[in-house]
Amino acid sequence: MTIWKRWIQRSVLCGLLLGGLVAFATTASAAGSMPDITDHAGMAAWYENEASTNKEKAKSMEVMKAEYAKSPGFVRGMAGVGGKTDIPRHCDLLISSYKKAAEEAEQFAKMHHDMMK
Repeated sequence: MTIWKRWIQRSVLCGLLLGGLVAFATTASAAGSMPDITDHAGMAAWYENEASTNKEKAKSMEVMKAEYAKSPGFVRGMAGVGGKTDIPRHCDLLISSYKKAAEEAEQFAKMHHDMMK
């Protein structure tokens, strides 16, 4: 077997293993951590946790955007790699998405708190 065939086989195997691990981790964490929908206190806490997580992701993305701003040459170089890549805009879109998800999670948490009364 040539070195290229072994390289390709190992790459495919690693890709399949990583894909399976990601799929399993995503499914297990989403299904295992969510409380029953009739447990309003549990659901409120779950949504509050989701809001907090998304706020942290937005903050991390803001830090990443600032790091990219410090290296405009790198950002321009990235545009040549994949075509038209607007990294700051991409960061802004993710920041906006995370903030919106956090706001919606907070609204659901409030709704479940209100249902407990």
